[in-house]
Amino acid sequence: MSIIHSAGAVLYTVLDGRRHYVLVREKNGSYGLPKGHVEEGETLEETALREVREETGITAVLHSDVPVTVDEYPIAGGDTKRVSWFIAHYENQTPVADRTQVLGVLVQPVETALRTLTYGSTREILRRVDEQLG
Repeated sequence: MSIIHSAGAVLYTVLDGRRHYVLVREKNGSYGLPKGHVEEGETLEETALREVREETGITAVLHSDVPVTVDEYPIAGGDTKRVSWFIAHYENQTPVADRTQVLGVLVQPVETALRTLTYGSTREILRRVDEQLG
């Protein structure tokens, strides 16, 4: 049993004066936030930015090089997935799903995003980040 390290971002942009968050539709049909496995020699920050770019086509900017939170949960085979979450934003870009990575990309205000996300732990992460951003 081992820990599988991943990193991702709570990614947002401002549209019409309101924050809108980027959600991805995973290949299993669930809705989440962009994330993925840390590759050899890669930092957590590099992973988060790469995964955002690969899944959504967005070149994002991290708010900090320190994760805002870390989420852990069991996965198949008895391993544990540890996801380090960063806050990131972007401007003047249109997300486009890379269909080899995800089924789709949505950009939604927080209220809609909270209803769309599949897992309670992800909803809680988004809720906390939105509150932190004010």
